[in-house]
Amino acid sequence: MSSLEYPFVIGTAGHIDHGKTAIVQALSGVDTDRLSEEKRRGMTIELGFAPLTLPSGRTISIIDVPGHEKFIRQMVAGAAGVDAVMLVVAADDGVMPQTREHLEILSLLDVKNGITVINKIDLVDAEMLAVAEDDVRTLTMGTFLEDKPLVKVSAFTGEGIGELTQEIENIVASGEQRARDGAYFLPVDRVFHISGFGTVVTGTSVKGTLHEGDDLDILPHGGTAKVRSIQVHNESVESATAGLRTAVNLAGVALEEIKRGDVVAAEGRYARTSCIDVRLEVPASFSGSVEHWQRVRLHVGTSDVVARISLLEGGSLAPGECAMAQIITEEPVATYSGAHFIIRSYSPLHTIAGGKVLFPLGERPKNKMDKLHLLDFMRMLSWAKDLKDRVSAIINYKENILHTELVLYSEAEGTPLASALGYLSMKERIAHVKTGEPRYLSRAAIGAYLAKITDLLEAYHKEHPELKGMEAEEIARGLQSPDTKFVREAIAYFVAHGMLTQDGEKTRLNGFKPFDEESFMVHVGELRSLARKCGYAMPTIEEAESLLNIEKKDMQRAVNYLKERKEAAIVGDEFLVFDFLENDLREKLASLDGDLTLAAVRDVTNSSRKYILPLLEHFDTKGITRRVADKRILLKK
Repeated sequence: MSSLEYPFVIGTAGHIDHGKTAIVQALSGVDTDRLSEEKRRGMTIELGFAPLTLPSGRTISIIDVPGHEKFIRQMVAGAAGVDAVMLVVAADDGVMPQTREHLEILSLLDVKNGITVINKIDLVDAEMLAVAEDDVRTLTMGTFLEDKPLVKVSAFTGEGIGELTQEIENIVASGEQRARDGAYFLPVDRVFHISGFGTVVTGTSVKGTLHEGDDLDILPHGGTAKVRSIQVHNESVESATAGLRTAVNLAGVALEEIKRGDVVAAEGRYARTSCIDVRLEVPASFSGSVEHWQRVRLHVGTSDVVARISLLEGGSLAPGECAMAQIITEEPVATYSGAHFIIRSYSPLHTIAGGKVLFPLGERPKNKMDKLHLLDFMRMLSWAKDLKDRVSAIINYKENILHTELVLYSEAEGTPLASALGYLSMKERIAHVKTGEPRYLSRAAIGAYLAKITDLLEAYHKEHPELKGMEAEEIARGLQSPDTKFVREAIAYFVAHGMLTQDGEKTRLNGFKPFDEESFMVHVGELRSLARKCGYAMPTIEEAESLLNIEKKDMQRAVNYLKERKEAAIVGDEFLVFDFLENDLREKLASLDGDLTLAAVRDVTNSSRKYILPLLEHFDTKGITRRVADKRILLKK
């Protein structure tokens, strides 16, 4: 692509037969009426496109749109991707119905730059031209064109075309270039077949950058394709950025598998939708009101689908009012956050509203609380100043979200997303939990999750004051969570931020201290002394309680304390065995020359089957011995 190719698109608008196509031809030398029917009828039916090389050497794109009311769909499709507009009014006709509707549509699409052009000045005298100029200034008063240039031309004689070209140059020079960040997105406005090459789609690239060899999704109907080649203004290029009129030769997709209204977009970065969260605006000039669940036609990008309007704040919207709403489409569409759209009545067709997409992948609220939560989310999106605010709003709304989901919902990735997440984590507005796939929690979700763990630990500390705390697996079971890894990482986050305390594998509440060992060791010492006295006639827990006059609760604490330190164990479900007795039994087993039978072990320990059998089964469990028939093998000496 030439270094002078400039990512800027200017479109025409205006009533039928006011000379939009003639002006484009006078500016660029290109006749955009390419269809035989357009030639025969003398009117533009489809979108036309032309390159315009400015005095500076920059080449921009012109989109010529139809002016007839029957072709408003095509007009909206063309206007959706423009950076500026030429509103054309014929001097001999003045302002006409489609002039007004086109300007209204451009305002709803949030077009902010342009030029008003009075054409056919060769057909009127000075007085009539003055009337036309007054008419135009009255029309544009209060709109984005009010303080913009007004140029008088004759496309037929060429008068004023040089001045118009310079005004376009001024707009291009002073206007901001379209941002190139984000994943690639191109609404398709033309599809055709080239023999030997295959399917070609054209449109205005509205987001990101496209490269040869890129893989693309075809939305909303599904399917994928690979970029075989790219052209901008009939020149082959290696890449195309947002703001350029782009032709893409696709491999892997047949002509009948894609149509105008579809989107080609970066693979895996956008999704089809039937529920769109929007900010809806009814123009002040509209004579009626927009009603909840009204059946309408939605024009977004180059698509045109039947839909319903679900108003989230009241049952109707009067002229000049705006509100949060959802658009429920009867067939899926593909769009992106920040896209502008037009709403036309279902029948008869006329423009009744427009607005901005806040979140394309919406979900209908199930109840009043869901609706309030959704409204808070949409307001946060409408107030968002940058990607940080948008990511924060999404995480707050979803509460607990995987990284791949966040990439899809935020339409961002790489360094911009990492930077936003880093800032939000640093400010503790979100929690970043590093499981197999990173997961992000909202502040509310963090608080709710911490509260659940806190309640669980409080109950555990009350029940087991002698223990240091709970392991992650125990906490996961207590929370009835199957994702132990997530629980473990969430605990690590809470510990790192000083919300919980960890001692080895045990987690406890801040400020909690296990039972006082010094006073507690009295019971422990008594138990140890009793066990030494009993030898292989091991006491049961109940016998120890009775002999030592220790309460059941205190006994359980002492036993848990000893078990945690691996100084004692329970065998045969009732007998208390200490480590010193286990060590003694190991030595005795090692000293036996013959078979390790129950009788031989019983004899060497001067004990009975009642005690020796559970001890040997305990050794089997620990892997010290292994039973073979009625004998055992010593595995660890």
